[in-house]
Amino acid sequence: MTSHKNRSPWTLLSQRRVRALALMLLVATAHGAVAFESGQPAEQWRIGPPHPTSLGSAGVPKPKAAALTGQVVHLGGTTVKAPHPLACDGAQYEYTLTPAEGLFQGTLAAPAERSARQLGVRVLPLLSLRVTCDGGVFDYHLLSPDQALLGLDGTVWRLQRRAAESSPEAAVRDLLHVHLVHDMGFNPASVARKRSHLSPALARAIAAYFARPQPADTVPAINGDPFTDTQEYPTRFVIGRAVTDGNSAQVPVHLGEAKQARVVQAVLRRVDGRWRVDDLRYDDGRSLRQLLQPQ
Repeated sequence: MTSHKNRSPWTLLSQRRVRALALMLLVATAHGAVAFESGQPAEQWRIGPPHPTSLGSAGVPKPKAAALTGQVVHLGGTTVKAPHPLACDGAQYEYTLTPAEGLFQGTLAAPAERSARQLGVRVLPLLSLRVTCDGGVFDYHLLSPDQALLGLDGTVWRLQRRAAESSPEAAVRDLLHVHLVHDMGFNPASVARKRSHLSPALARAIAAYFARPQPADTVPAINGDPFTDTQEYPTRFVIGRAVTDGNSAQVPVHLGEAKQARVVQAVLRRVDGRWRVDDLRYDDGRSLRQLLQPQ
C-alpha cells in the first residue's frame, strides 16, 4: 500500500456542496465564462457477495446478502437503476480522492489504513466515483477501473464493472485514475505508467522532451503537472460531455475545488479501436504539444 504526501486534508462534502459543484455550468477562464456540460457515465456494475468486514454502524439493520448479490447497478444519465436504496433520480457524478480515513464515510475501524488493506486496498488514496442524487450520496471506491467497494448499511460490497463500449469520456477517466492515485510528477517513470492511455504520437513527443538537455539554471517549459494544469494536485474532477467527430474527440475536464477550478480540454484520437489522449489544451490557449516543442 502506498500513500501520497502534500495532499489537502480530507473533508467530507455536504450534499448541498456536492450538488453545487457538480451542477456548475459556467467556469471562468482566461477567455471569459464558458459553458461546461457535465457528462454522465453509461456503465453497469454487478454487485458481488458482501465482505465479512463490518463497518462502524452498530444498530443499523444489515441488508440480506441474497437481496443484493448478483444485482446490477445501471449508471446512465441522471437516473440510477438499481435495487433499493441505490436507485435514484437527479444523479450527478464526480470523482474524488479518498484517503483511508474517509472511506465509507469514516466508518472503518482504526487504524483505517490497516482496515483498508484487509479489504484489498493496495494504493491510497483511492479514486471514488461519488453519485449524488435525490436518494442520497453514494461513494463507489475504485480498487481498479473495473472493481469497486461500496459501503451500505454497515456492510461492504464488492462490485465488478461489466464490459462497456469504449468512449472518450471513459478513456479520460481511466487516464486520470492512473495519474491521481500514483506519483503525479512530470517525469519519465510517471509518464510510462500512463503510456497505454496516450496516443503513440503524444508518447513520442513527451519522450523527445525528456531526451533534450535541460539547463540547470532555467525554468523548464513544463513546470508543474501538465495533466491537470497546476502545481497543486487536485483532489476531485468532473468529466464533461465529449464532442466526437469521426476518430477525433474532445472531452472537457473540470478539475479542483470551486475557487481554484479550471477546465482542461483532452483531445483524443481513436488508435487501434481505442480512444487515447493525443493532446491537452488549457484555459490560456496553450497546449501540451506546444509546451513539448523545443523552446
